[in-house]
Amino acid sequence: MENSRRFSEVDKTRRIGAIVNGVVAVVFIVLLATFFIRLDKEATRYLNDFSEMLDSYIENRIGVVVELPKDLIIDGSDYSQNLKIGPNSYLKGIFAKGYSLKYVFEEKDNLFLLEIPIALIRFPTREFKIIVEVDGRVVYSPEKGLIGSLANGSLNNLPDFLTKHKTTKYKFNVKISPNPEFLISSIFFSFLWGLVPWVALVTLNNIYTSKEKDLEKASSALQSIISDMILRVETGEYVEYKPIETKHESLLKVQNAIHNLFSRYTEAIAGFKSTTEELENTMAQIEEMQSALEERNFLLINTLAETVELKDIGTGEHSKKVMQLSLALATKLNITDPEELNAIKYGAILHDVGKIGVPDQILLKPGKLNPEEFEIMKTHTILGERVVSQIPGWELVADVVRHHHENIDGSGYPDGLSKGTLSLRAQIVSLVDVFTALTEDRPYRNALSPLEALELMQNMVGTKFDQELFEKFKEVVLEHMELSALPKDEPEAEEIRDSEGGYLA
Repeated sequence: MENSRRFSEVDKTRRIGAIVNGVVAVVFIVLLATFFIRLDKEATRYLNDFSEMLDSYIENRIGVVVELPKDLIIDGSDYSQNLKIGPNSYLKGIFAKGYSLKYVFEEKDNLFLLEIPIALIRFPTREFKIIVEVDGRVVYSPEKGLIGSLANGSLNNLPDFLTKHKTTKYKFNVKISPNPEFLISSIFFSFLWGLVPWVALVTLNNIYTSKEKDLEKASSALQSIISDMILRVETGEYVEYKPIETKHESLLKVQNAIHNLFSRYTEAIAGFKSTTEELENTMAQIEEMQSALEERNFLLINTLAETVELKDIGTGEHSKKVMQLSLALATKLNITDPEELNAIKYGAILHDVGKIGVPDQILLKPGKLNPEEFEIMKTHTILGERVVSQIPGWELVADVVRHHHENIDGSGYPDGLSKGTLSLRAQIVSLVDVFTALTEDRPYRNALSPLEALELMQNMVGTKFDQELFEKFKEVVLEHMELSALPKDEPEAEEIRDSEGGYLA
């Protein structure tokens, strides 16, 4: 009878142990499955957001846009083997500085190249690795060492099911997978928190089978403490294990093990926070140094711009006026992107910096320029772009400087861009530049009133300026200037010369 009862207790202990192990195993599998489902959702979200960003860059022509010659020979170099319609794997910048993503599109039987400098593309997290590939070659990755390498194997350190693929609207292939360090640490902590209740439950089961009634209350309290601590860890709160009072040796051992586990976790988190703070401080110092360097470079180039204005008699603070009105127009158009606003600001200030390379006899000529002189004057846009391009990250500023004399009908210079390929930032500065020039005194004419200037510019809508943009600009002028009454006699268009010697009408 005694043996039968002993066997019954052993069998009961085994059954309870098997049930506990089974339940914990199922819970751990569910936790692991939940982790991978969440990981898949995060990867999909980052993949879709990044792909949409690339498509928006192309749709909105964010970057450097240049019309290509039919034979694809640029500055004496043949690019017929490197460029094709659509996305391209050729990395070296042609018109942009450094590596760039390139997309060639056709419009009105003409080919145009959009270059998106790598520096403009941002991927917001280190938890995932991402690459963009074209023709089997990596053309973008936050890890610069991968750029230019063959795409095969770039993200294959992990199982294929962890890598997601997507082809964007404009045929760029994007791949994303978890960063191995992030994946390993996440799985480790998932395992860790699966192990804590398992150790506790197994030990409690052993205690329960020998002293069920004595330990029921203590076990319930311990489970409650563990559950509360896990919840606090998941919400990012500080965790400290405080043991419950007990005289049971087995329970004390469990509590010591849990206390050590949480202490190590707390130490690991403290070390991680310390490392993160050091990295953030280092990044802040680097950004501060970069900002100071850019400010120094800008001051040097701005000095050149002021030198040009001192040479070009009568312009006064022309560039500053262009900058102020351009930013006001950008605000009216609800432009909030900091990079676009900086491009408009600095592009407006430095739009004529290339005139430093124009001979004085042409720059200061009081009469109309002859065709040969006007061709020389037109080179100031290209010279200015070369000067501004010396500052890293100023590709959008260089776009404004190069294209502020383009017209929406394609009749401008130096690249003959039209509305579909001309950036909004360049159109803004172009429009404001003409208005400001008309309302300033020049050696060959007196300044027009703001209303007179707007009347004259109205005749250029549809050829030089976009109708909607011009209407918004008129609102800005009415809000920022006191307008005088319209004169009875309208100004003669052919008597108004722009600052390069060409006639505006």
